[in-house]
Amino acid sequence: MLNRRSFVAAGASALAMLGSVRVTVGQGWGATRRSVRGMDANDPDLAAYRAAVAAMKALPPSDPRNWNRFADIHRNFCPHGNWYFLPWHRAYLVALERICRQLSGKADFALPYWDWTAERELPAAFTAGDPRSNPLNHLRPGFAGGRSLADDMVGAEVMSRVLNSPDFEAFGSVRPRGQNSTDASWQRRMGAKTEFEFNPHDGVHLTIGGDMATVEMASRDPIFYLHHSNVDRIWHAWNRRGNDNSPEILWQDFAFLRNFTHPDGSPWNVAVANLQSTAALGYQYESDTIGRQHLSGGEAFAADPVSTADKAPVTQLIAYRRLMDHDSTQANRGLRRIPLPMGGAFHMASADNDRAASRDRPIGISVPLGRPLSELIHPSALAASNVSTPGARSRRQRVWATIRDIDPPSDLNTRLRVFVNCGELSATTDATNPHYATSVSFFGGGHVHHRGGHARGMGTSGACVSVDLTPALSRISRTKQFPNDRIVVQMLPVCPTGTPTGSNVRPRRVDIAII
Repeated sequence: MLNRRSFVAAGASALAMLGSVRVTVGQGWGATRRSVRGMDANDPDLAAYRAAVAAMKALPPSDPRNWNRFADIHRNFCPHGNWYFLPWHRAYLVALERICRQLSGKADFALPYWDWTAERELPAAFTAGDPRSNPLNHLRPGFAGGRSLADDMVGAEVMSRVLNSPDFEAFGSVRPRGQNSTDASWQRRMGAKTEFEFNPHDGVHLTIGGDMATVEMASRDPIFYLHHSNVDRIWHAWNRRGNDNSPEILWQDFAFLRNFTHPDGSPWNVAVANLQSTAALGYQYESDTIGRQHLSGGEAFAADPVSTADKAPVTQLIAYRRLMDHDSTQANRGLRRIPLPMGGAFHMASADNDRAASRDRPIGISVPLGRPLSELIHPSALAASNVSTPGARSRRQRVWATIRDIDPPSDLNTRLRVFVNCGELSATTDATNPHYATSVSFFGGGHVHHRGGHARGMGTSGACVSVDLTPALSRISRTKQFPNDRIVVQMLPVCPTGTPTGSNVRPRRVDIAII
């Protein structure tokens, strides 16, 4: 296991480059990012954003502030599907914000955010007028015909699951498998996406369509930055609820080198450890409430602190952090007890698969446990699934399904619904079914097999997602479908467009971890 002494020796040369870091907190210190929902067309921040985008588009390609050149930073460096996803995109927004302050002349400019849980349609400022006169207007075919964002993508239940994630890697996606250094080559290697990334983040990208649907072009659309401002705000809210970011040195000490520039064109090299505080970066959010309005039942999620008594036990967090590094080659060989270095253990079982799920024919992958699930989970664990109950987190056990090496659909409008032990699953079963766990979108899915593209060096043969099955198991705990000696993970692709074969999804393996 990597310790701090060996890390420092191995990574000294890379960290030495951080001597060029400059943290700009004077100009715009304390700027407040506000919801675009409450802004009128002439709001000073919206006006400054329009002016800055127009100015960036008018700059020559040789200028690092040129709009398309700045957008290319995302194509060339962005991490998705690993634990650098959130801090990298935070730095990207800060870099844009500083350029916008310079070019607009508004020294306290703060990038607005699009709270898509409260506002399911595109903000009016981004659809008004002609693209030639409104630089924020952009081709977004996914919203043609009045389409809006789905409840199972950004709704109350989704955001509740996201904000109740017990550990940073369960919240902000999982480390690259096998990572053992902070070498820059790990920046874009695949770990596993968790629900925050594979559902609302990816789903919004693909629903908007056009440039937003591809990794290479997404950041050319001005709405990209408001989408990610909201993603960043939700990370801030998760922290404000008392959740800690990863303590691992492979995360904290990783440096984004020569990815970003200051407005004067000089490089801005920054370590993840310096991207954890919005205040230190010169901005704050007007609200930590997720989905203040327009949620079913009026429900909203504030950044209420999580007490020490409600935090998940350390052994559970360590177990989750070790999932991706565990050798899962022993598929179909029954349940294994996996000891942890600091004491304790978790249980794991696996099953391989060679079938594709289609729009008309869902599949179920049966993972044998060898004994009843009730013998592996404490009797009060599922009853403690309501984390709003004091002390619930500390009593709770969780069941995670890691769906590995997924061949993504060719039609990226496809969303993959995931169920557990649903006895009557059919093409018409929807997200209201008690066996439903989540829905997966595949932003960036077309790059998984491209060695020279976004997935370079990912180290797997396909996409990978980590799904918390606990809420669904809690709902069915008193029914005959509650797992006895096996957990069946079922997948149903749903796609409103294209041919049925275009939505086919083939997962190669499912790992079940009981923590």
